[in-house]
Amino acid sequence: MTADSLRDDDSIQVAARNVLMGAAPERNADLDNMWRELDPRFQLAPDFHEGDRVIMDAGAYRYVRFNHRVMRAFWIAGFAAWEGYRAVAEAASLDAVDLSRFKELIAAFDSVIVSDNPELEPLPSGVAEPGQYPDKQRDPQGRAASELATIAVGWALLHELRHIRHQREGTGADPQGPDTKAKHNEEFSCDAFGTTFLLEQIDAHCHHTREAAESVRQKRQLGIYFGLFAVALLAKDKWDASESHPSVQSRISAVHALMKPSSDIAEAIAHVAFAALRTALPGAPIWSSETPPT
Repeated sequence: MTADSLRDDDSIQVAARNVLMGAAPERNADLDNMWRELDPRFQLAPDFHEGDRVIMDAGAYRYVRFNHRVMRAFWIAGFAAWEGYRAVAEAASLDAVDLSRFKELIAAFDSVIVSDNPELEPLPSGVAEPGQYPDKQRDPQGRAASELATIAVGWALLHELRHIRHQREGTGADPQGPDTKAKHNEEFSCDAFGTTFLLEQIDAHCHHTREAAESVRQKRQLGIYFGLFAVALLAKDKWDASESHPSVQSRISAVHALMKPSSDIAEAIAHVAFAALRTALPGAPIWSSETPPT
């Protein structure tokens, strides 16, 4: 890949579709309909493209761009969020909580974001290469983190697909226009689409698979929570509202409000993971249903 080239060969399309199918296999027919209506084209960008390092966006009524850097970042964020929870859950007391590995994972995330060669940045011990899933028996913690990270990426891709639909429908905000509220509302809409798409047909899915609906709901919700955790890390020290995006805390609160019914276990894990993040990065958003005053 040259410095300014975009890859959109069939392997990229298959990989993106597989992520979405893995996150919500019961939505295959809906994804088929979406593909017919929107004819999306996923593009893999270089790790430094047109002055940007983090590439995850949608435009031109069809294209969703991303790069290896952002995929690697979401993957590490999933392991970091799980570690934030694990460190607290396994500690003998709150005074005994050791967040050293959690902070190591945050540092690894930061290194990937700033590196000229993010794929060469070493991953912390215990973190598999993106797309490689540890054995459930030998490393259940790593397997959980990797599966949740994949759902988080699926949620992020669905967010971008909703931007494409807004453009097709003529309901998207003008990215160059002055209407900040319209831009913020579109972001909330895209978060809501990704969230509901992953959650709204769980009962139908479990009717056919005989899985426990609560277990599937817990996993899906956690994957979405971990997607927001990655968003919080990507927005490090820029968590307040901008001209183009609402505050990260407002996005978290809006998604939280959609979680009906909400898994108590997923809620607890998300709360602890974000609390660990606030400890490591003072001022970071928390997992809360309360939207802060504007």
